[in-house]
Amino acid sequence: MHLPENASEYDAGVVNGGLRDDELEWFRRQRRDLEAERGGDSHDAEDLVGRHAVNVVPARWWQRDLSLPFDEEAFSVTSLSRDDVTAEARRCRESGNWLPLLVVSFAWGWGSRGFGPTRLSWVMRGGWRSPRLGRDEIERRLGAAIDVLDREGAPSAYDLLLTGGRIPALGPAFFTKFLYFASRSQEVRCPAPILDARLASAMRCFWTRRSDEPYAVGGRPARWLWQGPRWSTYRYRVYRAFLGRAAAQLSEAGERWTPDLVELLLFRGGPCEVN
Repeated sequence: MHLPENASEYDAGVVNGGLRDDELEWFRRQRRDLEAERGGDSHDAEDLVGRHAVNVVPARWWQRDLSLPFDEEAFSVTSLSRDDVTAEARRCRESGNWLPLLVVSFAWGWGSRGFGPTRLSWVMRGGWRSPRLGRDEIERRLGAAIDVLDREGAPSAYDLLLTGGRIPALGPAFFTKFLYFASRSQEVRCPAPILDARLASAMRCFWTRRSDEPYAVGGRPARWLWQGPRWSTYRYRVYRAFLGRAAAQLSEAGERWTPDLVELLLFRGGPCEVN
C-alpha cells in the first residue's frame, strides 16, 4: 500500500509524516470504545472489523433471478455484518458469479433506510440517465474487475471500474464496497479499502490539519483534493497508502491494527473530532 511514484509533495508529506500524537490517541480511544460495545474485552482487529454490522430489511433487496441470502418475505429488520458479506463473497468466488455480491454489498452499504433498492435497480436495469447494460454484461464487467483485483491489485481494479469497465450508476462509493468484500475472500489479502463521501471527508480533515506545513505550500486546497464522488485512481492510491501507514504506525505499540480497522473507526467518526 505505497504512495504513487508521482505523489504530490502535499500528499507525500501527509502520508509519510504519519499520525500526530493526538490522532494516535483518538484512534486508540475509538478502538477501546468499540471494544466496550462488544462486551468490554480486548478484540483482535479482524474480529472488530468482521462483526461490524448494519441493519437491513432483506425483502427490499430480494432479486427473483439471483441466489441471495435474503428472503423475499422477510420484512423485519435484521443484522448484516462484514463477515456475512464476506461469506457471500466466498460463495461468489466459488461459483464465479459476482452479481450476488454486488447486491449484498449494496444492501450492507445502504442499510435499512433510503432509496438504495431504487439505486440498485438503476445499476441492474438502467434508469435515471443510466443506460441498461443487461445482467450478462454487468456480470462480465464485475468478473473482469475481480480478475484484475487478483492479478494486479486494488488500484488497477478501481481504475477499471472507474474508466473502461465502468458500470453506469455504480460509482466508487459502492464499487469499492464490492471490491473490498471480494478482496476479503482472497486467500492472500490485497486490501481494497472502501472509499465514500464520509471517508473522503475524514481524509479532508487530515489534509486540512496539515495545510500550514511547508510541504502544503502551493498545493491545492484539501477540499478540492478530496472532492468526490468520482475520486481518481491516483487519489484512491493516496487514500490506500494513508490507511496502510496509519495501521502500521498504530501497530508499533504492540497491538495489531489493519487498514480496514482504521477505515471503520474513521467511518464511525473522523479526525475533525480531535481537539
